[in-house]
Amino acid sequence: MKLTESISNKTLIPFVLAFIAILTFHFFIDLTTDDYKYFRIYAFGYYEQGDVMSFLQWRYATWTSRVMIEFFTFWFVQFPTWIFAIVDSIIVLAIVVMTYLLFSRKRGIIYASAAILLTFMYRITDQGSAGYLVTMIVYLWPLAAFLPTLFPFKNSLENGVAPQWKTYVTCTCCALFCCNCEQVCIAAVLTWVAIISYTYLQTRQINKLYCLLLLIALANLVFIATCPGNSERAMSEMARLQITEPFSPIKKLALCIASPIAKYMVLRWHSLIVWAFSAILPLTIYIRDKRKDIPLYISMIPLAMLCSTFVIQRPVFTMLQQASAIQLSLICVLSIAFYGSIIFTLLYIGKDKKSFITKYGPTFIFVVGFFSRACLGVTVSFQDTSRTFFLLEYSMIAISILFLSDHIAKWKDKSDNGILV
Repeated sequence: MKLTESISNKTLIPFVLAFIAILTFHFFIDLTTDDYKYFRIYAFGYYEQGDVMSFLQWRYATWTSRVMIEFFTFWFVQFPTWIFAIVDSIIVLAIVVMTYLLFSRKRGIIYASAAILLTFMYRITDQGSAGYLVTMIVYLWPLAAFLPTLFPFKNSLENGVAPQWKTYVTCTCCALFCCNCEQVCIAAVLTWVAIISYTYLQTRQINKLYCLLLLIALANLVFIATCPGNSERAMSEMARLQITEPFSPIKKLALCIASPIAKYMVLRWHSLIVWAFSAILPLTIYIRDKRKDIPLYISMIPLAMLCSTFVIQRPVFTMLQQASAIQLSLICVLSIAFYGSIIFTLLYIGKDKKSFITKYGPTFIFVVGFFSRACLGVTVSFQDTSRTFFLLEYSMIAISILFLSDHIAKWKDKSDNGILV
């Protein structure tokens, strides 16, 4: 797959500047904190014995099923940090480039710049909450592996190109790695099931490539669910959080609903991409249909709720598990209002589209991001940990780029100054 074949030389300029900015950022942050120290101690201990498999088996039995991801982590903590800085900068840039190619409907230097700025609004520094080096490998590297699996479907839609054997090999390798991350695995299952269903309904044929990828994802889900480290980790987390007994089904359901909103509506700090996304939604409706007041007002609910956090005091606590029933109920109501209005707005924006993909695509992207975050509500920890919002915020980035592509194109048609070509 030639991911950059549709990028002109002039359009490469913002990407080159973006890579310089990413690399510079890496050399100005501390890569050797938190989990890095933990991994380094154990990595060198086992490395001296030449027994990386013992390390992975021990982690699988006591903590996590991310054995493939931690295999890479095991080696990277032993390299000089500048090697990771370069490799990670390339991977982050790859996410930026693939995001632009996947979701920007137009091509040109202004479209590329808009896509890059939106992608950078996702605060990469959030990934440092458990050690930047380790957390980037755990979360954003699987995202970088997941995105290439979407290009065969995009190529089939646009050019009717059937995947070749090299595409099968590449996508299989990407699927094996990206599905080792729980959230990406869930997003992959939802996405690949949707692609298989859409392809069958359109052509009455089974998409063999995505059936293969789906089998890999389902096998990984079984591997994740049966990991003996899950129970060991739960006991450790319950002891740390002073929880005496597991949550009831009602409590788990409430946490699933509440966890995606806690970061934005309870904790008093916000991601720039959420603010941008909340502003782009009403802007899109206003540009498309200025006379529809009610949909416009509904689309402004997320932005209004974000702004209200500066004047309305809401209960603040470190972890959602420590919330009282009244506090948790309040957050559930806020979450339903916030995300319900977003889904309504996305459906309204797409209602007049002729293509099924353009009509429901943005809504599906958002639902995948939301569900991948909400599913963590059934776990003991990570209810409102910043780094676990990466897919939800990435879905906002993708949708924002889709909508801004349309806005920029309309403004270009009006001005007709040729800057965007």
